[in-house]
Amino acid sequence: MLKYHLIGIKGAGMSSLACFLADYGHIVQGSDVLEPFFTQKNLELREIKILPFSKENLNKEFIVIVGNAFIENEEHLEAKKIGCETYSYYEFLGLLSQKFYSIAIAGSHGKTTTTNIIRQLLSYPKEVNYLIGDGLGGGNNQSDLFVFEACEYKRHFLHYYPNIAVLTNIDFDHPDYYRDILDVEDAFKEFIKQSEIIVYNGDDKLLSETIPPEKQRISFGLNKNNDYYAENISNDNNNTSYDLYKNNRFLGKIKIPLFGIHSVYNSLAAISISFIFCEDLNIIREKLLQYNKSKRRFEEHIIDNQIIISDYAHHPNEIKATIEATTVKYPFKKIIIYFQPHTYTRTISFLKDFAMALSLSDKVYLREIFSSAREIDKTISIYDLAKLIDKCEVINDNSYIEIFKKHPNCVIIFMGAGDIDKYCNLYLDNLKKNDYFSVSS
Repeated sequence: MLKYHLIGIKGAGMSSLACFLADYGHIVQGSDVLEPFFTQKNLELREIKILPFSKENLNKEFIVIVGNAFIENEEHLEAKKIGCETYSYYEFLGLLSQKFYSIAIAGSHGKTTTTNIIRQLLSYPKEVNYLIGDGLGGGNNQSDLFVFEACEYKRHFLHYYPNIAVLTNIDFDHPDYYRDILDVEDAFKEFIKQSEIIVYNGDDKLLSETIPPEKQRISFGLNKNNDYYAENISNDNNNTSYDLYKNNRFLGKIKIPLFGIHSVYNSLAAISISFIFCEDLNIIREKLLQYNKSKRRFEEHIIDNQIIISDYAHHPNEIKATIEATTVKYPFKKIIIYFQPHTYTRTISFLKDFAMALSLSDKVYLREIFSSAREIDKTISIYDLAKLIDKCEVINDNSYIEIFKKHPNCVIIFMGAGDIDKYCNLYLDNLKKNDYFSVSS
């Protein structure tokens, strides 16, 4: 039994790692800001101690893991000073990836949902080890499988050496670090070299071109030239259905409680992985129908005839995918978006693309940009984006609550990767407290 201290323990990756370590029976504690965060529930369920930042939290017995946003803070400096064994989050994850038979899920979009689906499909007959980017993590010392999300930001995933790499897509993002799409592609090429088996989206032309011909590979997609592909996609009120094929052979009908073409791709990625370990389609079908969504990934709350959704989309293509999924599931409802851009650099780089994506909804409300502590260039404001969108208003206070109440029979999406979720929770709490609507689910 070891003692771990995690600096920035409320972060999505860090909290999942803390849960993993606690499940293995280690002593785990951590530090972070006092503000409540959605990852806290999982930590509290395991009685993991959360402390305010202080040098006094540390002694030499602790193995210290520092979150990416807290490198060189006072605790990190103290840990190095007193001689603690110290790792960054991605360094420690790199060690874990070599300890188990590891499955790393990478890609510009869809990592969290795909990781969660794979984890749930592989949890038969016993739970696997996993780290998911929504703060969900778990350990099982009876399993040698390790499923985890591998982020490309600052090439962090180059610390990982997985047995299997699942690649959902390649797109230009993180403009504060990557120069252009070619720079992103170069990072993925290096990651692919470090992986034994590649399971990838064969419909993504750029992604397909990055994989050397000598690599062992399995492709998925909608085109028939893929190893696994879907045809006859349809929807009802609860599920998306499609016919599943493997190497041009019909396997059966698949149903998933998710919507949008991106969800079909995510499920195909997971099915491609599952068939490596278990070819029982009945088990796969059952697990897919029982799928539990990731936190803040199309997370729905139904109050009377209003649908409130919390979603992590923070890239123009993710916004389009979320709106498409909403349109498919709720074709007769107006879509209202309350969007908070995440980082100034991303807003500057994708300003026109954000405007075009958000304009696919019926009404847009904007909140000021959620900044990264590392950013220097703050020469843009939310009003620069607002000017490019028709039917758009900026709301930076809590007046949105009364405004949104005046939109019955609509879908309201709180969208972004910053702290927009707390405004969603505030709105939900207000509705329930004041019985404005009757809560149906």
